[in-house]
Amino acid sequence: MEKFKELSEEKKLPIIEAALKCFGKHGYKKASMGDIAQNSGVSKPMLFHYFGTKRDLYLYLSEYVRSVMIEAYKRNEINAYDDLFERIIVASRMKMGILEKHPHILKFIISMFEETDDAVIDITKKIMPEAQRFSYDLVLRKEDVIKFKESVDIDVVMRMMFLMAEGYAHEMTDERCDLGKITEELEKTIHMLKSNLYKEEYL
Repeated sequence: MEKFKELSEEKKLPIIEAALKCFGKHGYKKASMGDIAQNSGVSKPMLFHYFGTKRDLYLYLSEYVRSVMIEAYKRNEINAYDDLFERIIVASRMKMGILEKHPHILKFIISMFEETDDAVIDITKKIMPEAQRFSYDLVLRKEDVIKFKESVDIDVVMRMMFLMAEGYAHEMTDERCDLGKITEELEKTIHMLKSNLYKEEYL
C-alpha cells in the first residue's frame, strides 16, 4: 500500500473513485478487482501490487472516506453556535455538501451500513460506531443537557438524529432526488424536535 500512497493525487484519484463506485454498487463480495482495474485505467496485477488484497483495498477506502468526511466539517463554524440543534443543522449542511460533491463516497458509506460479508464485517463494525461517536462529539456539549425537558434522554435523541441523518443521506443516492427539498425537510424536522424537546424557557 505504501507504493500507492507514493503516487500523485492525480494518479490515485481514478483508482479510488473506481473502487468506491464498485464497492458501493455491488458490495464487498460481488465487487471485482478486475472491474475496478478496468474502470480506473490500471492493470489488475498493478492493483494487487498496490493493495495486496481486495480486503486491504476495502480497508484503505474505509479510512479514506473517514478522513474526507472529518475534513469536511469546519469546527470553528459549528462551534460558533450556542444551540445544539443549530450546530446539528450547520454540520448537516456541511455533510450534505461533501456527499453531493462526492456521490461515490455516499454510496460506499451506505453499502458499509448494509455489508454482511464476514471478510470485512470487522471493518464496518469498527468504523460505524466511530462515525456515530464522532458525530456526537462534533455537536454535543455538556451545557446542552440542561435545555431538555426532564423526561428526555439526550443519548436517545442523539442516536435518533444520527439515524435520521443517515436516512436522508440514503435518499440522496437516488439521482432523481431534490437535494434542496431533502435539506429543507431535514432542517424542518430538526426545528420540530427542538420545539418539542426543549424546556419552554430555551425556545
